[in-house]
Amino acid sequence: MLTYIKIAFMLCSLLLLASCDDRPSERRASREEREKRDNKGGDLSENRQIQFANQSSLRLDIEYDGGYLTIERDDTGLLADIKLAFEREEDRPYIDFDSSSSAPTLRIRSPRKKQNISFGKVRDNDWRIKLSPKIPIEFRIDGGVLDGKLDFTGLKVADLEINAGAGELQLEFREPNSERPDIRINSGAAETKARGLCNANFRRLDFNGGVGASDLSFDGEWKTDGRVDMNLGVGKNKILLARHLGAKVRPAGSFLSPISLHGFAKRGGVHYSENYDQAAGHLDFDIKMGVGHTEIDWIE
Repeated sequence: MLTYIKIAFMLCSLLLLASCDDRPSERRASREEREKRDNKGGDLSENRQIQFANQSSLRLDIEYDGGYLTIERDDTGLLADIKLAFEREEDRPYIDFDSSSSAPTLRIRSPRKKQNISFGKVRDNDWRIKLSPKIPIEFRIDGGVLDGKLDFTGLKVADLEINAGAGELQLEFREPNSERPDIRINSGAAETKARGLCNANFRRLDFNGGVGASDLSFDGEWKTDGRVDMNLGVGKNKILLARHLGAKVRPAGSFLSPISLHGFAKRGGVHYSENYDQAAGHLDFDIKMGVGHTEIDWIE
């Protein structure tokens, strides 16, 4: 009886995953259309530039019903350059900068709404935020239906938390981060892609995937030790590792959640990379899997 329940759950989960397959391509097409309209005007917008005044740190809190979100470094000397475009007055966001405390806080949020949010209602929202590379920044990003292109290259990421209900997340660290953050990503039904995760220089990375695919690349500089806890729900997951890493993987799952490991040797219930004992830096993975397939391979 238990086997039948597991099979039924697997089939329902896979059907749910399949129902989400068309959304990323539709969102990408919508963004391309929006970018073509950018120079034509006509959108409502809320813009602000915040001057850099010798702040020693910054906390950024974002609450976003949904739409497109871009984060990247600012090279003009500002603390923050904020450009928020939206189609309807009811979607006008709020910007609040509190510089009175020892830890200045920048809050950006959508207006409070009671109804359920669909991507069709928020697809014309487009928030673009540039931040100073001079000071450590703590990020908290809460999104509903969110398509995010988050480029942390050159930023001092001191802490990072991302909560996305659905959508498509792209994270990138193309240069080593000078801080040692904790990173927490809760992706819900979002498709998540990340590059340069070793450059993030994290102490601990917690990744919780619900329904959706994930593609995580641990490339970049890594000369220390860190921990990765992954709780994977329904979907295909791919983890790529840089050749210089020493990796230890402790998987937990069932026949509904197979894992493929390449270049590992099993000792007891733990899998060790062939170079684990000789590597200068290590990552220890604790992976819990639901329904789907997880593959761990090496970057050529």
